[in-house]
Amino acid sequence: MLKICPYWILPINKRKKFMSAQINDKVSGLLHKFRSGDITPAEFQDLRIRIDAISDVELKHFLETEWEEFEDHFPLSEEKMKTLYEGLHIRSEEVKPHFTLKRYWMQIAASLLLLIAGSLTVLTFMQQNEINALAEQNVVIRSGDYGKSLVTLPDGTIVHLNAKSSLTYSQDFGRNDRKVALSGEGFFEVKKDTEKKFTVGTGYMDITVLGTKFNVYAYETKDIVEMLLVEGSVDVTTSRPPYQSIRVKPNEKVVYNKRTGNLLHERTSNKMETAWINKELVFRSERLEDVFRCLSRKFAITFSVDDEALLNDVYTGTFDDENVESIMRVLKYHYNFKYTNEDGVISIQTRK
Repeated sequence: MLKICPYWILPINKRKKFMSAQINDKVSGLLHKFRSGDITPAEFQDLRIRIDAISDVELKHFLETEWEEFEDHFPLSEEKMKTLYEGLHIRSEEVKPHFTLKRYWMQIAASLLLLIAGSLTVLTFMQQNEINALAEQNVVIRSGDYGKSLVTLPDGTIVHLNAKSSLTYSQDFGRNDRKVALSGEGFFEVKKDTEKKFTVGTGYMDITVLGTKFNVYAYETKDIVEMLLVEGSVDVTTSRPPYQSIRVKPNEKVVYNKRTGNLLHERTSNKMETAWINKELVFRSERLEDVFRCLSRKFAITFSVDDEALLNDVYTGTFDDENVESIMRVLKYHYNFKYTNEDGVISIQTRK
C-alpha cells in the first residue's frame, strides 16, 4: 500500500527541495510563455518577483537545466557568460567557460538581464497583437441633434462640433500621426506641431495642416463637402477620382460636389459658414437663400419653400438668440409668410 507523507511533516531539507521544485516549475512555465510571446503583464510581474526570490545558486542551476534541454548548442564565450551572470548577480568565478547556450536562448537571456535589473517595462512584454488591437480601437464623439459640442483632442487641438456630427480618431492618436474622421460639421483650432501634420478625412476629401483654424462641412446626407480657411494654410486633396490637390489660403474655401466630382475653389468672408459657432448671427444684404442656408447649418435643419422667388429677396439684420423659433418669427413678420417646423424641416408657405 502506497503511503503519502504530508508536506508539513517532511524534513526541512526535503521540504525546501519540494518548494524549490514548485517554484522552478512555475518559473519554467512563465519563461515558456515569455519566449512564446503569450505572457501577460500580470504574469510578467509574477515572473520578475519569482526570479528575484530565487537564490543565486538555485537560479544558476535552474538556467543550466533550461539551457541543456535544447539541442544544437554552440559554445558561449567567456565574456558573454561573465556579462550574463553579472546581470544575474552570480560571481564570475562560479562560471564554467565550457557552458553552452542555444542561439535562440541568447535573446531570452539578454532580456532576463534587463528583467532582473528592473529596467524593462511591462509594455515590452505585452503581446504585439494586443498593442495593435489597442491602436486599432477608435474613439467616437457624437454631438446631439441640437446645439454644438466642444471637444479637446489629446494633442490640445480644439474642435467645435455642430449638431448631428461625429468625430472619430484612434486610441493612439498623436503617437505616430494626427488623423481624425469627420461626419457632419466641425470647426478646428489645430495645435501646431511641425513634426506631425493634422489630417481631417471626410470620405471625399482630406484636409492636411500643421496648425491653423478652419471649418469643415461634411454631412453624409448633403451633396457637398466644404472646407473654408480662417487662418494659416491647408492642403485639400480629393480622395476619389478625379484626384485633385489645392493649397488654400485664409478667406478661401473649396467645395466638393459628390454628384459631379467637381472641386470649386473660391473666396469667402467666412461669415455665414462659421456663424453656427457664435451666438450672434449677422446678415448684411444677404439673399434669403443664404440666410436659410446659414440657419440650416447652425441648427441642423432643412428649409422647404413653396415659392423660390422668395429666396432672391435680400435681408439685413442681426440675431443673438440661438432659438430658431425666435428667428423664424422675426422673418415671418418681415416677409409675411407662414411656416411649420416638424421633424427638423421648416416648410414655408408664401401662397395664400
